[in-house]
Amino acid sequence: MRPIRLLFVLTSPVRGGVEEVVLGLCRRLDPAEFRLALAAPPPLLAALGPELAGAPVAVAGIAADGWHRPREVARLAAFIRRLRPDVVNPHLFRSVAVAAPLARALGVPAVVETYHGREAWRRGPLRGSFLPDRALATLLTRVIAVSEAARDFLVRVKRYPAAKVVVVPNGRDLATFRPGHHRDAVRKELGLDAHTPLVGVVGRLEPQKGHADLLAAWPTVRRAFPDARLLVVGEGGLRPALEAQARALGVADSVVFAGFRADVPRLLDALDVLALPSHWEGMPLTAIEAAAMARPVVATAVDGTPEVVVDGVTGLLVPPGAPAALARALCAVLGDPALARRLGEAGRRRALERFDLAAHVAATAAVYRSAAAGARR
Repeated sequence: MRPIRLLFVLTSPVRGGVEEVVLGLCRRLDPAEFRLALAAPPPLLAALGPELAGAPVAVAGIAADGWHRPREVARLAAFIRRLRPDVVNPHLFRSVAVAAPLARALGVPAVVETYHGREAWRRGPLRGSFLPDRALATLLTRVIAVSEAARDFLVRVKRYPAAKVVVVPNGRDLATFRPGHHRDAVRKELGLDAHTPLVGVVGRLEPQKGHADLLAAWPTVRRAFPDARLLVVGEGGLRPALEAQARALGVADSVVFAGFRADVPRLLDALDVLALPSHWEGMPLTAIEAAAMARPVVATAVDGTPEVVVDGVTGLLVPPGAPAALARALCAVLGDPALARRLGEAGRRRALERFDLAAHVAATAAVYRSAAAGARR
């Protein structure tokens, strides 16, 4: 049987967790079974370029993030006609809103949405009603939810047909996460000694990720640990505002904005604790990565995060949008090395058991296989 022709569609120009999931699939899906293609904005393709270089993936720089961009939609249509995919797999609502109806109109047999969690921007009479989502759901063959929380939201709130939704937890290549191999070297690069308390946050600098809450909590942490440092890894539109907030709070000298880094495992190894102050999350890759590095995680109890961070077992959970609670939890971990070690060790065991990339790829491939076979029948 010929390979399944599979097209991924992304619309964000910024590299984040969603894009890492697709990158992992591009690099790990069996080329004997899948012939892969990716349509994504040019800035994202440039960011993914080094990792995609060795993968057999046809790429096209297309930013079809809405029907208000007819030229980009036309380019996506031309790409679909040329590829003749068996399965189109858009990620996030804006991709689905364009790619699903376009693929169906062009005769693509199967469309699989990957749903990464609730969209907080979906408010108002129309957006908040999810009527467009229910209409789009009629065009979908399958829906991959990245967590049980995401599945619950799809079925209970968006009212997707439950039979179409399958949960496939995110995974990472945990073989690259080796605790203790990089700690001293990274701390030397950062100008820190072995005993400086170091908190890190990894993610796009966008409202979803809650960086402003973490900065609001940081003066309290500094009062308890005057030599503590905060490492902010990631890039995004909020960087100028967050830098200004750090200056206004008088903590700019203790906050390092590192920008996007491709060596996240190395940086995680240098941390004492990872902060994840998000306002919403589908299945946070950063929490999986930190756990794999045996680092305790202080996170907000939103959506799929408690499926990764077990409160009191692998980390501490706090309410979203609560800087005081966030500060207390960070101080609790920084002030108790035995607790930090216990949480980190339990987190690594859990990550290795539940979130390996090989299992994620195998389960996702099974969904594509089922969707393509059903369409052929």
